[in-house]
Amino acid sequence: MLEASFEAIQHIISPWGMVALISGTMIGMLSGAMPGGTLPTLVVLLGFAYTMDPATALPLATGMIATVNTGDTLPAVLLGIPGSATGQATILDGYPMSRQGRAGEALSAAYFTSMLGGVFGALFLLVTIPVVRPLVLTFGSPEFFILGMVAISVVGVISSGAFLKGLASGAVGLLITAIGFDVINGTSRAVFGIDYLWDGIPLVPAVIGLFAVPELLDLSISGKPIARGDLNELLDKVNKGRRLGVQAVLRNFPLMLRSSGLGILVGILPGIGGSLANWLTYANARQTVRGGAQTFGTGDIRGVIAPESANNSVDGATLVPTLWFGVPGSVGMAIFLGFMIIMGLQPGPRMLGEDLDLTLTIVFSLALANVFGTGVALAFSPTLARIAFVRPGILVPLVLAVMMITAFQASVSMGDLLAVLAFAAMGFFMKTHGWPRPPIIIALVLGSTIERFYFLATKTYGLSMLWRPGFLGIIIVAVITALYTVWIQRSVAAEARKQQSYTDGSVPSGSSGTPVPGPDEAPPTPATAPGRNLSASLVMRRLRPGPDGLFALLLLGVCIYFLIASLEWVLESALFPRTAGIAGLTLLSLYFLNRVFRRGEDDDGEGPQLMDIGRMRSDLTPSVMRRRFAQSTGTLVALVGSIWLFGFHVSIPVYVFLYLWLVGKVRPWIAVLPAIMFEALLIGFYDRLLHTNWHTPILLPFLGS
Repeated sequence: MLEASFEAIQHIISPWGMVALISGTMIGMLSGAMPGGTLPTLVVLLGFAYTMDPATALPLATGMIATVNTGDTLPAVLLGIPGSATGQATILDGYPMSRQGRAGEALSAAYFTSMLGGVFGALFLLVTIPVVRPLVLTFGSPEFFILGMVAISVVGVISSGAFLKGLASGAVGLLITAIGFDVINGTSRAVFGIDYLWDGIPLVPAVIGLFAVPELLDLSISGKPIARGDLNELLDKVNKGRRLGVQAVLRNFPLMLRSSGLGILVGILPGIGGSLANWLTYANARQTVRGGAQTFGTGDIRGVIAPESANNSVDGATLVPTLWFGVPGSVGMAIFLGFMIIMGLQPGPRMLGEDLDLTLTIVFSLALANVFGTGVALAFSPTLARIAFVRPGILVPLVLAVMMITAFQASVSMGDLLAVLAFAAMGFFMKTHGWPRPPIIIALVLGSTIERFYFLATKTYGLSMLWRPGFLGIIIVAVITALYTVWIQRSVAAEARKQQSYTDGSVPSGSSGTPVPGPDEAPPTPATAPGRNLSASLVMRRLRPGPDGLFALLLLGVCIYFLIASLEWVLESALFPRTAGIAGLTLLSLYFLNRVFRRGEDDDGEGPQLMDIGRMRSDLTPSVMRRRFAQSTGTLVALVGSIWLFGFHVSIPVYVFLYLWLVGKVRPWIAVLPAIMFEALLIGFYDRLLHTNWHTPILLPFLGS
């Protein structure tokens, strides 16, 4: 291990390693400071996995992951808007402190305690290596197969009051990974004669479509900057009281240690994520510190220290199931796991053996990024605060252009961009109508690995694998984890509702104009008791599909197709998709039964309205939102069509210029500068360094003549 440690240090202190670590830290801080910018930035990270060496790519990725939660403190304290789900608990005391003119004190305390928590999380990850290694080395294909299934199932079960939807989404995600050429037996599955599908659907376009594009569409439809206050007033608050925040952390050092430890304990449980950890530590601190019940929610610095201590300690803990067992603990870790898999790194025994130097590179990068990120945050908080005032009309074209270029690198085919459009439609609908997306993305990341281990396990052990101690032990732990997580969700949701009464009657409104809820995973309370007065007319009314039901029917059709198509495949190729198809069919059937027998009488069978999405602004009328939705989606489709006709070198700069000028209201001579920068990026980096084989424009012969 000592030799691997020296190799890891060499990876990091090398010129490119330091550049990657510093760049990742800065990007993570910027994306965290921009409400809603976390996931799109992490998704763009996947594109670098195709071209970078792991020794350089891992510090970049780890730096981003380590500091995203540090950056999202800024909008939580200054604006009362969480940069991500992990910043929600910080609002309760951080935002009141900001209104009292103590924003600098709150931010410095949050940054300093986040750094300490992050370092403790990295140390915990380091300590687990010799402890976990003997256990992981005893695992065989049955254990790794069931671990993959647990990753999908646990996230599906704890999905916010929609566990049937979550599990069904995971099953459909596994079916999507079955598309293409079967490497086990050489069978083509569900390719429909399309050459692009022979190698399966690449991960990067799918993730960009499912997660990143819907967030950008959301931001574009809102059409307004996140912050509305006076910039100079906010910056003046940021510059005051920084030393007081650091002193407050030192005075409350036991609270910081306890909260960091609690964050670590919660973080090692797959599927819980940082949001619940923050709420749990906040609730624990309120109940245990002196006078907390009276002062928390009114601007108590301890209400900032507690959740922020867990904010970054969770990162090291969630890497434990991710690296050692291949079970991502959150959506961000699922993306990080996909990043590793694309580079050829396999979680599990390899990360504890031949790739131990890369594992330690992650550990050391995590600790260093937290330290460096804190310094950046303290020094440049006023600069970071300006990000909240950038109009969506400026952010959207820049990020979307990068995403299109990134997606194309997956297989250098127009099919990549079409896949982005298809998955964007799916992701936006799921975001809008309450279908959990984390299970499907985890299924996309782990699907091929799960199928490989499933084949090996059934071939080697048959049904006897069900009685292996490790197999049974993992299932028992998964069930306990799921039940415990659901209990935590309910407890934390109750605590969040209780805390709303302490902050001027409610938690500060988010950009949707509604009070910020408890953790976004918290289950809703049913409006009426299930199963009462099931008259024939009520049953018929509940059976009306609506958009939500039609989407479920579409997924049901996918499951039925795979079940029928698998009858023509050889058994080895049909076994996995057939199993996933049966699971999806069963879950969706239960979902439809649930619609009939468990929904309230006043429910008309429709899902949420089309534009009723997380960050949408309530001051926009439905007609305005529909028009902006049409404009945003039309612009996206037009960009892909333009690339097909004219190519990247024409379409990307023109798109950036026109969007900034016409939508972002930027002066033409300023809008042309980013357009020139993108053209320079395409030529200088992708053409000269990567030698990218771009799509040949359809109109090239006509343009040439």
